[in-house]
Amino acid sequence: MRLPPGADAPPQLPAGVVVAENPKLAVAAGQGAAGDLAVASAHSNRSAAGDDRPFWATVNICDTKNSPNALGIRTSVPGNGTRQRIFSRYTAQWWSEADQQWLTVAGSGVTPWALMGSADMTSRQAGWTFTFVQPPEGTTYVMRGVVELEWRDTASAAKRIRRAARKRQRARSNAHRRRHARRAQQNAVVQRRTLLTETGMKGVQGGDPAGLSKAMCLIW
Repeated sequence: MRLPPGADAPPQLPAGVVVAENPKLAVAAGQGAAGDLAVASAHSNRSAAGDDRPFWATVNICDTKNSPNALGIRTSVPGNGTRQRIFSRYTAQWWSEADQQWLTVAGSGVTPWALMGSADMTSRQAGWTFTFVQPPEGTTYVMRGVVELEWRDTASAAKRIRRAARKRQRARSNAHRRRHARRAQQNAVVQRRTLLTETGMKGVQGGDPAGLSKAMCLIW
């Protein structure tokens, strides 16, 4: 995972924060039902480039009464007017005072790739929420999120693979077909981008409280 410039910078923490090490994940789930994840915040088609459509990642849930020990990560992606499909993957990271670096939460701190939907729209939002075990008394987990995005042209890639297979004119076993399916998915990726959570984003959905937008989350 290639992070944006400045991703290694240490956090600016309030005085008196005692950083807890090694957060333990309790629950991880997409924000909203699976159907909502696929269509959330889709708007009418528009393919104009160079405008100010939203493109960001942010923390929209951070250890509240309704969402204790939770880190919610939200992303907004503009469309590009094509039939490509947009996939997102979410990573929960924590600041290690001992190692002086950001580390990925062990276990299920990286989600599976989730389909956001077609790129033939104005913009689309989706997210993921991680909930952690309570940190030791008097200490704080310092958390942030990373969002990886992929634009995939799966139909075109699959056609290329099938044409190549026909040219070879050989019988394919089940294992061979699975290899071709994996190759088709790899070849389908036409664009990648990685975002760090930022503060001050507008129009953030699914927040607790509503509209919350932060770069980090302190869980204590």
